[in-house]
Amino acid sequence: MSKANGTINAIGKIITYILVVLLVLGIAGGISYFVLRNQGITYYVEYDGEKYLADSDGGSLYLPPSDKPHSFSVKSLTGGEVNFDVKITSNSANNFTFVYGGQPQKFYGTNEEQNDYSEVFGLEKSADGFTLSIPENFTVEEAVKMKYGGDIEIQGDLNDNLCYFVITVSVDKTTVNLWFNFTELKITLDPSQIIF
Repeated sequence: MSKANGTINAIGKIITYILVVLLVLGIAGGISYFVLRNQGITYYVEYDGEKYLADSDGGSLYLPPSDKPHSFSVKSLTGGEVNFDVKITSNSANNFTFVYGGQPQKFYGTNEEQNDYSEVFGLEKSADGFTLSIPENFTVEEAVKMKYGGDIEIQGDLNDNLCYFVITVSVDKTTVNLWFNFTELKITLDPSQIIF
């Protein structure tokens, strides 16, 4: 009988321990939720397993050219639907000049319509997220050509390491900015310079 009582006591202690851990985690989660909510953070954007909170620094992404669209989720911290807006624009931090129709143009300027590249990337919004497409061999120059519908001439060189576009997800007065690059990195080695 004492072995049975000992086993029951051990199981009781394990169950109590598990319940205490779950209670502590629940309290910590609740506190985190209310702290984030008080700071205006009520949603996040998720891509490839990474979460980007509202009104945070966002992130810098590499989105490789692909036959399949890139999918992003927009989720509430409470699990409900989020009424959000999304657009893809030129990145003001990496501005450059190009010539179109004989006139110099800025990649990023004061005209919001000219800065909007959502259509170029086939941006499609759904109730719980959005998708965008980047075809194979796509370049920044190709994106600008598609936007303006004609030949352009870029002044100077573009840096393949820079993010020329930004995805902006907004809800009320909060935003998530995701700067992205889609140019494949090309590494060339000079064999005469390799030393072992």
